[in-house]
Amino acid sequence: MNVLCPFCDAFHWFDERVSSSKVGHPEFEACCAHGKVILSSFEVPPPALYNLFTAHTPQAKEFRQNIVQYNAALAFTSLGINIDRSVIGGGPPVFRIYGELKHLSGSLLPEQSVCPSYSQLYVYDPQAVYQYCVSRNGNLLLNTMAILQRTTLLDNNEYAPVFQHAYEVIHMYDAPNYTVRLCVLPGNDPQRYNLPMADEVAAILPGENTFQGDYRDIVLHFRPQYYHDVQDNCDHVRLFHINKGHSAYAPLHYVLLFP
Repeated sequence: MNVLCPFCDAFHWFDERVSSSKVGHPEFEACCAHGKVILSSFEVPPPALYNLFTAHTPQAKEFRQNIVQYNAALAFTSLGINIDRSVIGGGPPVFRIYGELKHLSGSLLPEQSVCPSYSQLYVYDPQAVYQYCVSRNGNLLLNTMAILQRTTLLDNNEYAPVFQHAYEVIHMYDAPNYTVRLCVLPGNDPQRYNLPMADEVAAILPGENTFQGDYRDIVLHFRPQYYHDVQDNCDHVRLFHINKGHSAYAPLHYVLLFP
């Protein structure tokens, strides 16, 4: 992968070029559609994080060698995968997955007696968060973890206050927690309302004659001072919907690339 797109500088394989482009001046469709899509550049990371990415000190080298684990220690979401362990054995290391690749975001508050992780860390006191991260990742350098926590959690990350605000909302409003159960009620027609047997398939459809596809229903809760910025004269509106292409998707998982 050593050929640059002439418009956005994305790397490609030479054979990925558009067939109509010249061999000496290849163009590509997958990245920016021949320059039609203007991609914003990455922001320069904070100096301390930039130093870990570029320096040749022992600390910086150790950080880059274990960057996946450092990122996982501070990420808002976890990576949901199914690992194919049948290929793990002798020979070169192999990591193969199957099924759907997804990012998981659990509840904002951990269960009782369970240490917080991922987005749950961002509603606690920073010193407590540091202790949780250290206890869960004992092989990582403490000084590096302190630098990353400061650059990702305290000083720069724009999503940490969002989770802190969500924590405030949980304590401000008594939000109901709904569950769905299938129950047998006396007097109902057993042939119509019977519960499924072990060899039967049961499904609960979210709508009548509707197709959901891969659409995801995401809700935002804005602070009061932002209501008028979003929808004039509707200060009673608290929830707003966004689509799955929202710019927060990648930064919530790859926090070290989007500090």
